[in-house]
Amino acid sequence: MPRTTPSAARRFTCALGLVTSAAAVWTGAAGASDGPLLYLREEAAVVIDQGVGGGTLRQAPAAAHPRWNTARTVGKVTGRELAGAGPVRIAAILRAGWRERGAGGLVAVDEITPAQWTPAGARALGTALGRLGPDARRVIFYAAPSFVERVGRVDPRRGLPAPLAGLVDAVSRGRAMYLLTYRGDSSAFPAREMATHPTRWAARWPAGRGELRLLLGADGGVGQAELWARVRATPAGREMLARGPGAYGLPDAGAARAWVDEYRAFRAAPTVSVTGSDYAVPAPGGLTLTRAGTGRVRVVLGRAGNAVVTMTPSGGGKVRAIRKLVGPQTAVVRLPRDSRPGLYRVQAVLIGDGLRDRAGLTVRVRR
Repeated sequence: MPRTTPSAARRFTCALGLVTSAAAVWTGAAGASDGPLLYLREEAAVVIDQGVGGGTLRQAPAAAHPRWNTARTVGKVTGRELAGAGPVRIAAILRAGWRERGAGGLVAVDEITPAQWTPAGARALGTALGRLGPDARRVIFYAAPSFVERVGRVDPRRGLPAPLAGLVDAVSRGRAMYLLTYRGDSSAFPAREMATHPTRWAARWPAGRGELRLLLGADGGVGQAELWARVRATPAGREMLARGPGAYGLPDAGAARAWVDEYRAFRAAPTVSVTGSDYAVPAPGGLTLTRAGTGRVRVVLGRAGNAVVTMTPSGGGKVRAIRKLVGPQTAVVRLPRDSRPGLYRVQAVLIGDGLRDRAGLTVRVRR
């Protein structure tokens, strides 16, 4: 065995100290928020780091830069690598990710896409994170747009279908989950979805687990001011922003400066909607059906959605659609003049934003 010189020993001790120090950063309290996580090219990343006063994290692979030492660089694995693997293999891939060259103890999984996961695969991911113990707090997840939308569209009164429920449970065991705020074509979620998705994700998130955060940047041309205004329009969106946002898809320094401007504006008023009032997130209900005189019913649609009004003979028979409506609106609907005398079950069904509401009453048709 070659003899170790004093200078070599000092270099080894110093390097070991850096690694130990970096690891200590990532094994702290589970609820510790991080600085903005930048998944950007160098020009845009430097602008944001300067603009927020430093302390940002940068997603690997990235060229070495003095602004982001090892302790501020996040390793990377792909969601496809993990999907279909067993718990032991998943845990090994994650460990290798936070130990990769240049990384300082954190690894991000890019991205979790439901189509790649079975219920068994989701359980394997959760088991793997359980095997990691406290080191599960080194793992960051990015939710693919399809994951964000599929959870956000489910009626809050219903349980999540598999494997969505298993995936949410699994990823909540990590350090943080970043929800993307745009679709696969980089177009920003519309205002309604931007309000609904974070709100419904927050309601599903297991208490005491990793943090829900947001990844902003790609705005599809609407501009950073509009993008941030949509996110800040609900308590859930603002709470996720307060935990430290991520930045992705900013093409140049100008876009990065616009991002910084909105970040600073949020930090100055973290509990305030840009418009002065919160967006009314679609909620269950919002449908009433009452009589409105002979042969008429009044339908009140209190939220966005598509409604169909039908009638069926009380003793059984063919269902007849008599009116289609788009909410929100109030409408008086007349039963068809050619309806035979008798009792009818009139029903309205309102569908939209993953919600399905139904109301009905019995109406008598006279000659």
